[in-house]
Amino acid sequence: MPSSRHIVSDFIKRGYVQPAQINEALNCTQVSPTINSWFKFIDRLLLCLGALSLAFSVLFFIAYNWDDWGRFGKFALIESLLIATIFIYWLAKKDSLKAQISLLVSSLMVGVLMAFFGQTYQTGADPWTLFFFWAVLIIPWVVIARFAPLWLSWLGLLNIALSLYIDSFGLPLTLFLSADGNLWIAVFFLNSIALTTLELSSRRFTYLSSRWLARSIASLAGFMITFIVVDMIIDSHNTSLLPFFFWGVFIAALYVVYRHLRHDLFMLAGGCLSSIVVIITACIDNLNEDYIEGFFLLTSVLIIGLTSLATIWLKKVNKEMLS
Repeated sequence: MPSSRHIVSDFIKRGYVQPAQINEALNCTQVSPTINSWFKFIDRLLLCLGALSLAFSVLFFIAYNWDDWGRFGKFALIESLLIATIFIYWLAKKDSLKAQISLLVSSLMVGVLMAFFGQTYQTGADPWTLFFFWAVLIIPWVVIARFAPLWLSWLGLLNIALSLYIDSFGLPLTLFLSADGNLWIAVFFLNSIALTTLELSSRRFTYLSSRWLARSIASLAGFMITFIVVDMIIDSHNTSLLPFFFWGVFIAALYVVYRHLRHDLFMLAGGCLSSIVVIITACIDNLNEDYIEGFFLLTSVLIIGLTSLATIWLKKVNKEMLS
């Protein structure tokens, strides 16, 4: 279903709206933000920035006064803020931004408390365990808050934990010759699973239906697999074809899902960008560098041509989505 912004834009392009009436049309359909909308946005922005500043200020305050404060004073400060944020959530209207931000700050305090406990008593745990158990402990916060940024933060903790674990112990099964390849492909799979779960759940849980959330995860997964494929092309000693298979499946899935099942031009544009990068890298790697002038000319022509083709196709798809 096209949004009101797309419908009004299409009407303007087709000439159904006269130039003198464009501003009036934008205001009537609320495409252009009103003064009240700006005040509401600024109010929410300041609330979010203030809450995050408060959370990080506690961390920096403890770090700066580490030698001056006793351990019980530090524990009391962190736990007091943790209890205070939970109390604010209890008093606030459920599903309101104030309640969601309070749980976000509370989840940050859980991580600060865990890090401070490990540093104080020198538990000797591996670094990945901090982020993994932090993610496990705040699962109730994530479920209760129903807040997309908190959900994304939770996924970020899992990414960090997985990266640190593989960096320390590697993978049970070696998929690639390099340790970095194993790390990047594992992160790619984690975010691909998260993206699939998100798309399947977004129709049931409206707070997960924001497209910026799915696009952020897809961008990270796409960057990972594209980087691996580019690295495989450049590294002539690595002859594994698995990265190209995973990349092909990922690009095909983007096309099928976001072209036919759930229209999303951003996802299709990301797939085009990834394809262009891989094709250009493969061409550059196989070109003869003895003819440097022709080398640069052919590369420029390829970039311009592929970008133009992608632009024409995306404009065609966008027109079909609006019709």
